[in-house]
Amino acid sequence: MTFPALHKVGAIVIAIFLAGAAKGAPQPRLVYPRLLEERAADGAKLVHIHEDLTLSLLRASVAAPTLIVHEFENGTPAVRFIRGEDIDGNLYEDPKNFATVAVRTVSDALELDGVIGPRHRIAPAPTMERSEEGHVPHHIYEIEEKEGAKYDALLPKKDKATLIRERQYNPYQRVPAQVIIELFVISDKKHQERFDKMERLLGYLCVMVNSANLRYQDTVAPRVKLLLVGLE
Repeated sequence: MTFPALHKVGAIVIAIFLAGAAKGAPQPRLVYPRLLEERAADGAKLVHIHEDLTLSLLRASVAAPTLIVHEFENGTPAVRFIRGEDIDGNLYEDPKNFATVAVRTVSDALELDGVIGPRHRIAPAPTMERSEEGHVPHHIYEIEEKEGAKYDALLPKKDKATLIRERQYNPYQRVPAQVIIELFVISDKKHQERFDKMERLLGYLCVMVNSANLRYQDTVAPRVKLLLVGLE
């Protein structure tokens, strides 16, 4: 599985993210996001979330040009190809606030779904009424790290033969400016039950992948970028 770009590393990731709020988590905060400013040239948006948070959103993209989806149709394995732009075309980020959200406009009002910082996520509250100004209600949830969420067993054991030592340094060896790590995500049936459509699951994964990219934004020589290439 390859795409036209230099210096790529393949990877398989098991999806362990949960879309719902953790049981016993603090009550969500009710907010009414509103658009303060939008630039037509690049689509950038200034969005007020609450009195302590305003996001400067820029377009983001983490999906490969063509996503490969392995699924079952009537019990028979099938492969579907989906344009990456159709999945992450509404993906935005605010690197300063470590925010990644999917932004949609519904009846002249904003809907945001994603993460708005290292510890919080936001999602529309469809069962609640809009504000008097017509803004869509959203809930902000605290993200709690679940016990056992770290799977060190998935990482390869350290091998003395593979350790990089100082004497191995080659001053003439060129380091690529950017390393692209391709992610093919495996999502089990229980995880997929939280999404009514495959496209929603892919959109959710794009939010998660871009959130991880923001963690690497200060990494240089080389820069590191995660790229979603497929799902099973």
